[in-house]
This record gives sequence, C-alpha cells and structure tokens, in this order.
Amino acid sequence: MHALHQTLLPSSSIHHSLYLPNFTPSTIYPLPKPISNIDNNNNNSHEVKVIGNLIVAGGENLRIFEIRESIEIPINNSLKQEEDIEEGEERLGDGFYDDGHSKRDPIKFEIKRKLHLLTQYELNGTITGLSGIRTIESSVDGLDRLLVSFEHAKMALLEWSRGSISTVSLHTYERCSQMISGDLQTYLPMLRTDPLSRLAVLSLPEDSLAVLPVLQEQSELDSIEGYPRDVPYSPSFVLSLSDVSPNLKNLQDLLFLSGFHSPTLALLYSPLHTYSGRYQTIKDNYCLEIRTIDLSSGGTYPLLTSVTGLPSDSLYLVSCPSELGGVVLITSTGIVHIDQSGRIIGTSVNAWWNYATNLKTDHQSENNKINLEGSKCLFVNPRDMLLILQNGDVHQVRFEMDGRSVGQIKIDQSSSSVPPPSSVVVAGDKALFVGSAEGDSLLGRINEEREVLTNGDEVKLEEDKKDEMDVDWDEDLYGDINDSTNGGLANGHKKELTGPTKISVAPYDVLEGTGKIMDIEFGIAATDQGTRTYPQLVALSGGSRNSTLNVFRRGIPITKRRRFNELSSSDAVWFLPIDRPSGQKFKDISDSERTTMLFSTERNATRVFALTNKATPEQIGRIDGKTLNAAPFFQRSCVMHVTPAEVSLLDSNGKRIQSVCSGSDLPPITSASISDPYVAIRRLDGSVSFFVGDTVARTVSEVSIVAEGSEGPLCQTIEVFSDTTGIYRTFEPSKPAISTDAPSMENAMNASKGTQWLSLLTNQGELQIRSLPDLKVVLQTDGLGSSAPTFTDDLVDGLLNFDEVEDPIKQISFCPIGKATVRPHLLALHESGRLNAYEAQPRFTVDSSTQTRRSLAVRFRKVHTQLLPISGGSTKLPYTIIPFSQIEGITGAFITGEKPHWIVGSEAHPLRTYALKQAAMAFGRTTHLGGKGEYFIRIEDGSFICYLPTTLNTDFAIPCDRYDMDRVYTSIAFDPTSAHYVGAASISVPFQAYDEEGEIQLGPEGENLIPPTNQRSTLELFSQGSDPWRVVDGYDFDQNEEILCLESVTLESQGAEGGYRDFIAVGTGFNFGEDRATRGNTYIFEIVETVGTGGKAPISGWILKLRAKDPARNPVSAISHINGYLLNSNGPKIYVKGFDDDQQLMGLAFLDVQIYVTSMKVFKNFILISDINKSFWFVTLQEDPYKLTTISKDLQPVSPLVTDFLVHEGQMTFISNDREGNMRMLDFDPSDPDSLNGERVLLRTEYHTGAPVTASKVIARRKTAEEEWAPQTQIIYATADGALTTLVSVKTARFKRLQLVSDQLVRNAQHIAGLNPKAYRTVQNDLLPKPLSKGILDGTLLSHFALQPLNRQKEMMRQIGTDAVTVASDLAALGGFW
Repeated sequence: MHALHQTLLPSSSIHHSLYLPNFTPSTIYPLPKPISNIDNNNNNSHEVKVIGNLIVAGGENLRIFEIRESIEIPINNSLKQEEDIEEGEERLGDGFYDDGHSKRDPIKFEIKRKLHLLTQYELNGTITGLSGIRTIESSVDGLDRLLVSFEHAKMALLEWSRGSISTVSLHTYERCSQMISGDLQTYLPMLRTDPLSRLAVLSLPEDSLAVLPVLQEQSELDSIEGYPRDVPYSPSFVLSLSDVSPNLKNLQDLLFLSGFHSPTLALLYSPLHTYSGRYQTIKDNYCLEIRTIDLSSGGTYPLLTSVTGLPSDSLYLVSCPSELGGVVLITSTGIVHIDQSGRIIGTSVNAWWNYATNLKTDHQSENNKINLEGSKCLFVNPRDMLLILQNGDVHQVRFEMDGRSVGQIKIDQSSSSVPPPSSVVVAGDKALFVGSAEGDSLLGRINEEREVLTNGDEVKLEEDKKDEMDVDWDEDLYGDINDSTNGGLANGHKKELTGPTKISVAPYDVLEGTGKIMDIEFGIAATDQGTRTYPQLVALSGGSRNSTLNVFRRGIPITKRRRFNELSSSDAVWFLPIDRPSGQKFKDISDSERTTMLFSTERNATRVFALTNKATPEQIGRIDGKTLNAAPFFQRSCVMHVTPAEVSLLDSNGKRIQSVCSGSDLPPITSASISDPYVAIRRLDGSVSFFVGDTVARTVSEVSIVAEGSEGPLCQTIEVFSDTTGIYRTFEPSKPAISTDAPSMENAMNASKGTQWLSLLTNQGELQIRSLPDLKVVLQTDGLGSSAPTFTDDLVDGLLNFDEVEDPIKQISFCPIGKATVRPHLLALHESGRLNAYEAQPRFTVDSSTQTRRSLAVRFRKVHTQLLPISGGSTKLPYTIIPFSQIEGITGAFITGEKPHWIVGSEAHPLRTYALKQAAMAFGRTTHLGGKGEYFIRIEDGSFICYLPTTLNTDFAIPCDRYDMDRVYTSIAFDPTSAHYVGAASISVPFQAYDEEGEIQLGPEGENLIPPTNQRSTLELFSQGSDPWRVVDGYDFDQNEEILCLESVTLESQGAEGGYRDFIAVGTGFNFGEDRATRGNTYIFEIVETVGTGGKAPISGWILKLRAKDPARNPVSAISHINGYLLNSNGPKIYVKGFDDDQQLMGLAFLDVQIYVTSMKVFKNFILISDINKSFWFVTLQEDPYKLTTISKDLQPVSPLVTDFLVHEGQMTFISNDREGNMRMLDFDPSDPDSLNGERVLLRTEYHTGAPVTASKVIARRKTAEEEWAPQTQIIYATADGALTTLVSVKTARFKRLQLVSDQLVRNAQHIAGLNPKAYRTVQNDLLPKPLSKGILDGTLLSHFALQPLNRQKEMMRQIGTDAVTVASDLAALGGFW
C-alpha cells in the first residue's frame, strides 16, 4: 500500500527567535504612506516605520516579520470631548473662559508596534539555531545576513534579495568523524556568532566546534589563495576542544563576549559528571574558561580567564553588556556573576542552594522561592536583567556596583507575566519578543520607571489628593511639579530621575499559535437544546501554566440570521451605499458603508430594491437584461449599471439618466469594472472600452486607451481599481530609488479615494498597468499569464506569442485583504479553475538601470495557489471573485461557484482560503439591517442574511474557536450520547512520599525550600451550547494519582437500547517516587442528565456518575474497547474485561506484553499494541473461549508512541510513529519468506515527519449508497510542534505518477537553504543496506508543484508523460475527508 503525508495545520511553535535591525530594505527606506480617507476622518494615525526584522523558527517552519512602529493618539483621548456632548447639542467652538486648564493639556501620543508577516517557508530540515551576521556585502547594501543551523550539523547563510530569501552558501558537517562516530543521543547543537560578525561556530558531538570565519574587509579576501573571491567567508574547519585543552569535556554552553579586540568565547563545561546522589563526594564540578580565538597566527586560543568550582546545577550562560563586563551564570538555584578577572558574586533564589553547592553567596533573595530551570534571561540595560521563569513570571535582576565591579545582585518580586518562554530576544529599543512553544507569543514593551528625586529629596510618584477648595500658592506661582506642561521644572529645579529603576513588561502585539498539542478528539457541536450541528476537532494545547482549547472546523460556518426570500432565485447581487434621502442611518455605520440599494439579477432581468431597516425590501424598479456590474458613481449620488447590451447611468431611484454606451451592432459586453469616475468594459471579441465621468457636468464619455491612430489591444480581462495603502507608486525615470522628499503624482491626484489604476491582460498574456488619469504604462509583464512566482515591471522589449498562453485567465481582481491593516492583492482565476493569489509588495530600488519611463514600484509575489474543482471539465455554475470589506473587521474576497471559498488574511499571518461544503450562487455584504458583520448568501438551502461569529479565529489554516482555560489539561474525550466533552485536568501539588506501609515520609525542611511537586488529576465535564467549555461537574482523584489515558468506550449494557451504552473510561497511575512501587486504577464513568426539584423551578444538568472502579497492580497507561468489552493495560499485561451489570469489571482474557504500553488501537477484531521499547504486537480477540492471540509482531527495537491501522479497499497496513519523529509503514504478509510464516511484520517504508506525534485519530470516509462498508480510512496526527498532519492512502497508478513528480521537484525546484527534501525524509537505519524511502509521498514537497511557473510545469510533465491539470487534480483528490 502507498500513502501521502501532508500538513493540515502548519507548526506554530516557536523555538528560536532573532532580531535583526536591517534584514530587509524596508528598515532602511521609508514605507509607503497610506492615503488618508476623508470619509473615515482617521486623524489619529501617523507615519508607520519599520524598526527592524524579527525572524522566528520552530521545527522546519521559518517566518520573517517586520516590526512596524506607529505613533497614534489614543482613541479614548480623541473621543473624550465628544462623549460629553449630548445628542442634539451643537459644538459652538473653543471656549475662551470656560475651557479651563484641562483644555490646554498637551496631546498624548501612544507608541504602538505590530508584527507584519513578510513571508514564511517550510524548509527541508529541522532548524536548531538562528543568528545574525554581517558580511562584506553588508557595507554595500546595509543589510544583515541570516545564519541558520539545521539538524545533522548544517549551516546555511541566507540573505534578502528581491522580495524573498536567497541562499548564499550551505555548510555541511554531517560526514565528519564527530557526526559519524559520536554520541548523537546527547548532542545539542548550539549556533553562536561573534558580536562583530568575524566568526560563527556550531557545536558538534564529542566536544567539537565547526568554525566559519567571516570576512569583513576586502584585504582579508585578497589574502586568501586558491579560494573563490566571490564568497564572504574563509574555509571552515572543525576544532576539537580536547586539542585546545584536555580538560574541556562535556560542554554545557558557550557564547561570544562583546568588548574584545578578537573573537572571545566563554565555555561552560564539566570535566566530571555528578548528580544529586553523589553530592557528598562530587560537588561544584562545573568550570568556566574564557578564550580568545586568533586565526591570524595559524590558530591559537589563548586563555584569558579560568574559573573552577562552579555549582553542580549550572544551566546556561548570559553575556553581559560591555559596560558591566563578564558573564552571568544561571543555575537552578541561583544567579552568579563572573567578571573577567574570575571574581564571583552570586545570589540564591531558594534554599536548595546550600544543598547543590558550597559556593558562598548572598541569601537575601531566597524568599522569592523560585526555580530557574527552563528560565530565560536577557539584559535590557547595562545593569538590569529580566529573568523570565518557565511559567512566564518576569523578575527584575539588579546588578548593584561597588566601584567598577559588581557588589551585589538583587532579584525583585514578579512584576509582570508573559507566555511560557522557549526563546527571548530584545526586539528593538525598549522592546522584547517572547517566543513560546506552548501557544501564543508576545511582542512586549519594556517599561522603565524611576523614582523622582528633587533637590536630593525623594518624591513619591503618586499624586497627592487635595480638596478642590485647597489652594497651594507656591504651586500657583511655580506650577505643579507633577504637571507635564511645566517643562519638568519644580521651583526652578529640574526633576532628576536618579532613583532605582522598576522594569515591567506590557504587551505590544500577540502572535497567535496553537503550541504543543497534548491531545485531539473529534466531536459534534450541540446547541442549548441538544441539537447536533457540525463536526469539529478539539485540540488541547499548552502545558506549563494553562491550556488552550482550539476547536477546529472545516470551513467557516454559515451562521444564519434570517431568510431573504425575495432573492431566492438571484444569480448575483449588488448592495450599494447610494446617498438616498429615505435611507435609514445607524450610529456605528458610516454613510459610505450604509447600503441603501440592491440590484438583483435573475436570468435576463434585474430587479432594483430600496433597502431600509425593515425585514422586507421595497422593489422600486426593473431593468431588462442581466446585470454584469453595478457600483456607486459621482460620490454615491448615482449608480453606474452595466448589462451585456449597454452601459447606463442611473439615479438613486434606479431611473436612467444617461445611456453611456449602447449598440446592437457591437459584440455583447462580457465583463465590466467600475471605480468612480472610471468605467472599463470588455466585449466578447476581446475589444475593450474605457469611459471617464465628469463630476461637474455629471456626464460620462469614452476615452481612448491608446494613442490616436493606434489599434487597441484585445484583452482577456480589464480592471479599474483604486489603492488606499499607498503601495502602488512609481519610480521616476533615471532614479534608482523611491524619492522621499515629495509625494508622488498619484498620491496627489485624489487623496479621498486613493490612487486609481487601469490594468489590462492582453490575449498574448501581457499584463499592463496604466496610471490614471494619464493612461501611461507603468508596468508590463508576462508573469501573470505564465503563473510566475514573482513578477515586476520586467517586460520592456515587446510582447509574447499567442501560442504560449495555454491556460487563459477569465477574471482578475485587485482587492485588499486583511484585518486592521490590509494588504493589496491580485487574484487571478484561470479557465482551468486554477486560482493564483499575488501580494503587491513595495519595491524600494529599481532592479534594472535601463528604465526609460515611469515604473511601478511594486513586486507581485505569489502567496497562494490552488485548483478549484470543476465537474466534468465545465460547470453550470461558474466561479466569480467578489471582494468585500469590513465583515466583522475582515476584508477579503469570496468566490461563488460550485466549491465556494472565503479568502481572508491578517497582518501577522499569511493568506488563508476556507471552502464551503455547498455551492453558492450569489454573495454580497450588506449593512441595511444595522449589523457591520452581516452578508447575504444564496446557497442550495436558500437565500439568507448571515453573520460571522465573533469568536471565529481566521488566523490559522483551519478556522477555529479558541478558549483559554484556567488549568492545565492533558487529555480530552467526547461522549456521543450526551454530546459533551470531558477533560483530564492536571494540578501541580506538593509531592508527598510514602513508605511501604503507607506512612508519610518527611524530607528536608526549611523556610525557603521549594517543595518537590507532582501532578494530581481531576476529571471535569464541560458544558456545550451557547456557553461552552465551562466546567459543570468533576471528580477528584487520590493524592499522587494522575490520569494516564482517557477514552470514550462502548460497552455491553443490559438495560440499554440495543444492548450497548457509551461510557468514559479512565486509566490512572500513582507516582510514589523511587522507593515505592507504583499502581493504578481503571474507572468507568457515565454522563447522565439530572432534573432537580429544589427551588421555584426545576434545575436540570449533566453530571459525571462513577459506575465502577477497578484497582490494578500497575499503572493503566492505555485503554480502549473491542466488541463491547473493555481493553486496558496493566503494566506488562493486557486485559479484556466485561462490564457486569453496569457495576463492576470482570476479567475475561489477558496477554503478556513487554515493558510499558503506549497505545492500543482497535479495528474490527484486531488490536495493535505499542510498547515504549519493543515496537508493537498485532493481536486478535477470540470470544469462545475468551482468548487474546498474537498474530504477528515487529522485532525491531524501536520506540513507537502511536500505531494505527490504514485501510484502503480491502487492504490493511500498519503505521507506526516513534519518539524521533519517524513514521514506519509495515505489512502483514505470511506468504513472504522474510515474515517467518507471518510471525514477523515486514517493514516497507520509513519516513521522517520532522516532529514527534503526541496523539492520533483514525476516521473513515463516508460510504456511498452502493458501498457496503467504508473502503478507506484517514489518520489525523497531532505533533509536539503544534501541527496537524494527515496520512491518506493512494492508489498505485496515482502514486507512481506523483512519485515521478516528486523526483522532478527534487531536481528542478529551488529549495531554500539548498537543503535536499529527499534526504530530509530519509531515515537512517543501520540494519538495512539502503533506505526504504519509497512508499510515502511528501505532501509538502508536492505542494511546491503548483508554485512553479507554467512553462516549468509543462517541461516537468513532458518528461513523465502527463499534464499539470492531472497532477493538480490528483493532489486535490487526496485532500482527505476532513
């Protein structure tokens, strides 16, 4: 059997983050200024600038952000005066006597910073480190370079070039002796670069370093003989630390220090190993060495400082600013500062310090009682450091000086809270970024407050409260010392901010992410009345502090508000904001958004309605002919209406004012585009016409697009569009960069509407964009017709041949997409159903120096592509792109047709498309009922006014609702009978040790000792309906008892209808520590509905009812059900039990397995049992007599976490996932001689997925009426990096075709960082002569096929004998059933 592995939800965990001041040109050149909109009166926005770039990585995912800063007037301040004016009053102007002192307060500005996503990549390697570096070229273009390290000892040097990342070089060390023969189990790669970019090092196994010298001057490059002169580095080499010093063993951490003339490295290592049980004999085994790396003299490494006897619980090093000097050592129990002379100053954070080290230190901060394991540190100024604990609590660390040396270290109480950190980096001035692997990440503002000292006397920050009648004559003469308007003077003296600094962190922006997924469960949403609505997938993420419930659903739900029966047969609708005197006004809806007229086209006629807040619209007119387009004209006072026969101007009542264009002898009009005051139409023969309206005369006349005497081009599409983002601007001739001195001509034309442009796509495949009103060509390209990844104004030397256009474009749409900040996009819909989405990104420099005309300073980059399904090659319901704006704050586009799609996006996330399950015939946004988030849609069920749920999150690849919980949850299950979820909550409690007799054992006692903790579980029942995920009932387990597995099971029940009933089965284990054997329990719960009689009204609800408790001698780590019986593990045994009289569990059969069962999966009468160390067993249950029989087993020593069945049309295979992130496909084939008569399963394929799997669910395709059973299954995986992946089976013929496509992509496609996708998916297995890499297709690699240009697709398909549409159809068919 063959399969396809693909990603449903990309990884969002952040393990590495890096701030670079100048990685992209936008940090050097100013951003385009958005054109102010007069209708919105947006006076509180100011210039936006990019202060730097943020690069984050997690798994194989790499994302590049801009940090955009804006200075704005807070909305509360700008609207403060308006709130005081009652309705009906009129403002008479500024009061001369009555305004008072408050009217003269200065305007307070607020600095805001937001993350703006530039691009993201799925690399063919697991990222292990990020670092910034500058090369020789940086002195030319001013940009930083990015150094990325990957698994298996690889480094790639990347740079930003022409709107994307390009690879400079790739350095691999996977074939060196340290990687071949070294200990890879304990290998932790560390990437470090010198602050002056002179050196980069990557740690290797066996205490070695890969050293890459980076050149900074041309003289260094000229001195290298026999090496290419166009590379910015010297030959790299591998340095063994044992050659530097024989004592350098067991490297713990290393970093470069600033302020030195040569690259200087601090090394933390431990020559001897120890642990807490050996502290009596070996303690303080860590050492620190500071060495200079001098490569100019042949490679010498002089020792500057050596310190021994450092604490045994040392964790990592932090480099100090050059003003402070030295390094900071973080241990689990304290903080130590070591200066360049080896002087040690430390402080302890809990009383365990004296147990872990003999080092004398200050104990003033022990009362904090914090644990520094999993913490992160960074300096925010020369003498203050932020300490972020594993749970996200932020503490300030003060370094108080004694002369030039550190005299004391003080740790303050927690000042703020951030997400649990996996990486922390300073993100510009007074800002930091906290990356989290468990959920949302934070871009934070660093607040520094000092106490004010005036004339040496301390003054409190709080203002004294005085009676209104009290008069301070000194204050009246000299001003209030706390008043910001007196220039900071108090009685002639300047206020001095010389007190101690208090530092806290406040949020700038939040980068949403799912984080590590603990468990997943399929369920069905239910209303308050118990009605089942739609299926959903609940993913449980988080872990350190609390959990987040992510409720995913396939597509945006259609939430209906009311029916719109008047449009039950409409083919297309236009809701227009026409200025009508009878139009209803709403407080929260501006006039430019208030829809007052409706045009509905049905077959060959159009009805015109007047809209009010009434439920039923009033028809005010009827027009013969099908409407192609209708839009407001002449400042919303008229309507421009286009039919296939004519173009006419209508008044606000739908009456014709002027017939702009009519003629029965001309070909019919097929499409039209309207943007006040311009109209562009295209006829059936491809000819186009362009009309311009005169606002004063209120007439519309035709204007020739080309010069007189020239023949106009035949076009596939024509579009008039406007831009308010300011991104559409032009380069002037002979100027290499955008001018920043004066606004461009386009911006000065019409500031209220934005700049307006005309685009034409000719039949030869040439895209032209012309500026308005002069109709000058500013862009010519063939990139859109050829589906190029990027294109700019790059076609200057003529046109294309008509034969090269194979897939014509039927519609293009220039529309903004986003939420708070929109991005301009170009959507292109091809005849074949291919949809390409290009983002218009600003350019700052001209790519070609031969430009002789104005050139559009925009680069179009493809951000999404997909194939919309077309039944039988053509469809009765064609696809149409309809842009919309401000539906619940979302601006985007909707595609009507056979398989409709939403196209949305946001500032910090890429463009998303969400499909609907049923066809949509018409769509339009409306506000006539007073709702800003309402829209009209006509689907197969009827015509409705709908709205988007306010809780809907569209930032992820799958739309979801997110709920932050107060506790940490480890497992979740769904009860189908009651439609309720239950979750296993994990509460951290002090660990209580017991002896064999059950007596409590007391440990060390002390005032500031942190007690050891373990987990205690509770089972909680969640509510459904309008108030979901509220805990309504629960069950508390015993001390030290933790839930290990939670499943919904179907067991035999005599009293139930059909003989079966659904229950919740729970398996637990007791954690008693090392000195006492563990045990467990099996619980059976039922969710029942109760009706109370207390009070005035009966109280009904759902509760958890304990049906049975079955003690076990070992932990119950896995649980399932088979044929109405309970299947559970009991340490090294598997039991099958029946539920007798719904009261007790009775044993029926058992089977001896090995060490620890990780999962049990059931398919019909077969069972797959996974063991943590002995792979898995293939078992069956016999009922007469009851017996578990081993059919086959895997004899390889692997550690599977989950093992599942994959079924396809009568064939079955086993899919196993281990702790290393490797997927294995195995078959049961007794006829094969290698299977030893079926006693051994056969390994067919090994495939590296990239991240360990935490949970899996198997779902089946719905069977058709002709099928007797579901012939195919799909496996959904949740990973530790927060991704959702899927595995589906593939037919042999389709697999062979897609395998050839994969081989072509490996050879012909450009891969970021030069990594080989085939090598990334290959699993190293020393027991096999060659890797078993064929059998599972890489969906991530195949997704790059659609991103290739059409000519490259055609060339690749020619070599394998197929076409691009067939391959795209294959990939669309393998999308799975959920």
